[in-house]
Amino acid sequence: MIVVSNCGFDSRHRTDFDIRRPNGNGVYTLLFIKTEAFFEINGKFIDTAPNTAILYDRNAYIHYGCHAQSYNDDWIHFDFLEEENLIEKLVLPLNYPFPLTDTTLLTEYVKIIVSKNLSSHLYKEQIIDSLMHTLLYSLAEQIYVSKDKRLKNKYFQRLNQIRMNIQNAPQKKWDVASIAREVNLSPTHFQRLYKSFFDTTCIQDIIQSRIKNAQFYLQTTNMSIQALSAFCGYDNELHFMRQFKKYTGMTPSEYRKMHLSIK
Repeated sequence: MIVVSNCGFDSRHRTDFDIRRPNGNGVYTLLFIKTEAFFEINGKFIDTAPNTAILYDRNAYIHYGCHAQSYNDDWIHFDFLEEENLIEKLVLPLNYPFPLTDTTLLTEYVKIIVSKNLSSHLYKEQIIDSLMHTLLYSLAEQIYVSKDKRLKNKYFQRLNQIRMNIQNAPQKKWDVASIAREVNLSPTHFQRLYKSFFDTTCIQDIIQSRIKNAQFYLQTTNMSIQALSAFCGYDNELHFMRQFKKYTGMTPSEYRKMHLSIK
């Protein structure tokens, strides 16, 4: 069984964020970093772009941080209990940062793990164990399966980065025209490429990312519906409530009540 001792989703910190653990955390530490960051590896400093991951061994030297205006990550502390070490089986890289090409499922798994870790569900440990196995297998798949025809298109990496930016910060005021200008494409061509790459539209990605974000905070906080609406990027509370119900089949209050009744 994989046991999670601590975890966090969408953790945000101010500038000059700096973490140093000379003797490690005593467990495995997995980070999905959504902003620029630096790592000290074997005495040398490495600067990384947003959407970088690192998996630290139990007692590895840990030193990372950020000098930009803000730092944002998902993180999990975990270890294996009476089962084979899946990290060794999957040959996952340890103690060195590596870029992610698609964070969609990875961050969604972390979000659910954090939610379950905060709950008192009867099968909490078993559910987290299953999710952690899925997360590690998905991470390995992303690292080692790179024969994707989409990668041959010169616009894929740029649009994939935009997609990850949207999913990392769905509350921003995104609009197709501005995004298209950012990659020097017409709105029509941009939307056609986006749909062909990701099998969904940019607007749908924005909406679904906002709704998923709202679901997480409805489950894990007491934030008012009005505050949550603004937090998720909506100017109008009523619009948020209508859109949430359209995509989930229930109002935000009904969703929160259903989750709390399960707990």
